[in-house]
Amino acid sequence: MRQSGMYAIIQYSPSPERLEFINVGIVLIVQNERHLGIKFSKNPARIERLFGRQPKIYLDAIKEGFASRLKYDWQQNPELKFLETFALKRANGLRLSPLMPVAVDDAENVLNSLFSELVGDEQPPHREPRIRRKLRECFVERGVEHYLQDPAPVELPEYGIKVDVPFGYQNGCYNLIDGMRLSSAPSDSLREAGKRAMEGALIWKHYQAAQNRKRLVIVGDFAKQSSEFYNAVKIQMNESNVKLYRLDEIEPLVDDIRENAAFHDS
Repeated sequence: MRQSGMYAIIQYSPSPERLEFINVGIVLIVQNERHLGIKFSKNPARIERLFGRQPKIYLDAIKEGFASRLKYDWQQNPELKFLETFALKRANGLRLSPLMPVAVDDAENVLNSLFSELVGDEQPPHREPRIRRKLRECFVERGVEHYLQDPAPVELPEYGIKVDVPFGYQNGCYNLIDGMRLSSAPSDSLREAGKRAMEGALIWKHYQAAQNRKRLVIVGDFAKQSSEFYNAVKIQMNESNVKLYRLDEIEPLVDDIRENAAFHDS
């Protein structure tokens, strides 16, 4: 059913006093559904062409902080006027444009369409890994995809790595959800499982003193693997503080997403 929504453009400038801004994101609100969607550009190329080289870690940090504060304020006061108050509080290089109306039948599609038209990312097209497509389809079929966020990549500068996952949600700590590709060859699958366990352990350690701790959550398609193999991988993941789910037994994860979404909306 088509509904009325409102959107605003998120703009960035390293020197706001010069009044030169570039579009870097979109905020979409569907008030009847208490829905707030946020999408940021992940590629700094357009920013750097206008303003010169910008530290990516800094850009990612202010985007993540901006999104976190916006979502928190929305939870406290889910009214359109909260955006006006929020915009007045901005002190860094990000600002919001005035709200503009938009017709919404599918919030995610509308957000992506507005983003493509008004922001763009200038990243080469790529095919989503099959396991991520299957995972996304599972969330869509179970009606929880709109509870999930598109988290910014996790930078681990002390190890020189970055972990980029497609889904995230809050349940006491921030859960970074990704699918795990498993081949029919156990040795290759074990190597991939070891890599994800290491990433999870490093994320858990990096955020051990953070107020909002992050945890890696992995969903694997173990249809071609034995139960013994799955149990061995699960032990390895537990030791690394990684939550592991089977794609064909994903209901506990779905239930946790739904229950915590209801908790945070209450």
